[in-house]
Amino acid sequence: MIATVKAIDEYYERQIEDPYRNLENPEDTTVIDWLKKQNQFARLQLDGISKKERLISLQKKFGNPEKDEIKSLTSTKNGQLFYLKRPFDKNYFALYYRSSVSSDEELLYDATNFLTTTKEKYSINYFKPNWDGSKLVISFIKNGEELSELRVLDLTTKKLLPLVISKCLPTYGGVYWLPDNSGFTYLKPSLNNEGVKENYLNMQVLLHTLDDSVTVLFSRAHNPKLEMKPEDIPVVLIEEQNNNYVISAVAGATSFHDYYYKPVLDVTNNKESWKPLFKKSDKVISYFQDRDSIVYLTADNASNFKICKTSMIQPDLKNAVAIVNEKENEVIKSFRLVKEGIIYTTTKNGVEAKLYLLKNNKETEEITLPFPAGKVSLTTHGKNKDAIEIRVRGWLSKERRYMYDFVTRTFKEADIVIPENHSFIHKIEVRELEVSSHDGVKVPLSIIHKKGISKNNSTPVFIVAYGAYGTSIQPMFTQKIMTWIHEGGIFAVAHIRGGGEKGDAWHKGGFKETKPNSWKDLIACSEYLIKEKYTDKGKIAINGASAGGITVGRAMTERPDLFGAVIANVGFMNTVRMEEGLNGANNTKEFGSVKNKDEFSWLLEMDSYHHIDKDVEYPATLITTGVNDARVPFWHSAKFAAKLQESTIGDTPILLKVGFQSGHGISLSKNKKLEDIADTLVFALWQTGHPDYQPKK
Repeated sequence: MIATVKAIDEYYERQIEDPYRNLENPEDTTVIDWLKKQNQFARLQLDGISKKERLISLQKKFGNPEKDEIKSLTSTKNGQLFYLKRPFDKNYFALYYRSSVSSDEELLYDATNFLTTTKEKYSINYFKPNWDGSKLVISFIKNGEELSELRVLDLTTKKLLPLVISKCLPTYGGVYWLPDNSGFTYLKPSLNNEGVKENYLNMQVLLHTLDDSVTVLFSRAHNPKLEMKPEDIPVVLIEEQNNNYVISAVAGATSFHDYYYKPVLDVTNNKESWKPLFKKSDKVISYFQDRDSIVYLTADNASNFKICKTSMIQPDLKNAVAIVNEKENEVIKSFRLVKEGIIYTTTKNGVEAKLYLLKNNKETEEITLPFPAGKVSLTTHGKNKDAIEIRVRGWLSKERRYMYDFVTRTFKEADIVIPENHSFIHKIEVRELEVSSHDGVKVPLSIIHKKGISKNNSTPVFIVAYGAYGTSIQPMFTQKIMTWIHEGGIFAVAHIRGGGEKGDAWHKGGFKETKPNSWKDLIACSEYLIKEKYTDKGKIAINGASAGGITVGRAMTERPDLFGAVIANVGFMNTVRMEEGLNGANNTKEFGSVKNKDEFSWLLEMDSYHHIDKDVEYPATLITTGVNDARVPFWHSAKFAAKLQESTIGDTPILLKVGFQSGHGISLSKNKKLEDIADTLVFALWQTGHPDYQPKK
């Protein structure tokens, strides 16, 4: 145990004790020593469980061990392909290129060769080709940190240009090339005092030209008339080379933003002011320019979203034309402008995807997908093309890439490496249900298990939940799911409120004041599985990451009797102190601020750390964190673990696993990812009573 301190904060005449405040100080050697001891003990326990290596072997088997892994595939309008590939016998991804789908691939850059004079391990977490594919911005990060170094690769010479841009955040706002390829935009934190929360305030979008000149394009200080807040994230978007306008956004941890625009020719003209386009209250989530008009997806008076169109010369959203109206039981997720009209995707309960084409003659046609899918993604390079790129995936189907030809009305396979679905999937079935929550609201629940499983209250269940930012857990084939089911368990996903599975209203149902619905929905799904004899109390493991830490943390503190194991990965566990983190002020938009009396009470209600009571038998808990995490500070997990260890009765383990060279789980090596998943699964199997996964004698 680590020593406690007498730290008491007063909020609106209410005193809140915080006995582990000292764990927020990473400069304190006693804190680091304690973290190291906690990690050593966690490793001793997890590595001491029988057959853990079997879980790593199973993951490898379900992941196509003889196949290379492809991700982040990006195509240009010229047909060039850029992608990250991890050869089956390698641990890290490298950047590759093809001039066309049928051409031979070239290795462009291996991050293990970047800055080899240092001992740091670098990886590529982002890249962006320019419009003609002759140059490429590459983002390098080290040790799981968020801030990256940007370099430009010349495809002619295959060498990095001398230009070096340090400590950027391309994954927050993106990198956008100017139409003439002379430079690009990116997001830069203030970095006044590295390591303190002020670093992520007052960010700015910079334009960096290839001749190494730098201009501020968009920021709170540079655009005072827009009245940005310090925590707002400025973004400048140049999404098509031939667009007439450049668009900016005042963004952050919200579904909807304030948008502005100006003629693209004036992008560097700071005397030309940004004109309002969309307000946050207009609830616009995506858009595409169509000459001097703009087509957009909005939840304004349409919780399941609708597609509308208005002029960009004189935007008039009140009188905008509704092109695709809201659907009753389907949420419109995305769309693209094509030669024949508008192609768009929908989902039902976040798990059943469909594809539609609204033709220019106003007729709507459903396009039958190559296989039943839970998610469909669209990519196009201008509305005058005869084909569109479509990516499709499901619980039992690895993601596949197709080109859909509008002339022949056919799909053509377009994968660089064709993934193979393991024969084990034929032994599995998926059930999509809706479960009544505490207030009668129907919550989607995905249940995945072997065919013919017995309902005898004895099967271990692993439930994943998230519920924040309007983000849905969409169907995806994973080695984690397959491995758990192979070992005889049931895998479930609770599509709780706070996510986007049932549209904007579903998000608002688990937002700030209504946040308790998130963990109460998870509790209801767990109770349903017990009632229907799938499992029983003590046989359920729940898992949440990041904002999902709120969900599982409050579910276990409200119903500790229900669960056999809880796994909280890099989670928000101490929300009253959220604003003290680097990204804390930004997250007040989703969860609330202690500076507001009502919002403080909501934050306290969702604070798992402050809901730990003494002398309660809490379920076994595995808490993981990364010291370099800029999104959720490590001390959320550390304080929760320390207080839980002090307060719980009984002998169930409370383990804190700490990564000293990792952050928010970003760019993990293959071996590290396999090890982390094995730790999670072996802990859950151990604590839900699987006979093969018990401590070695």
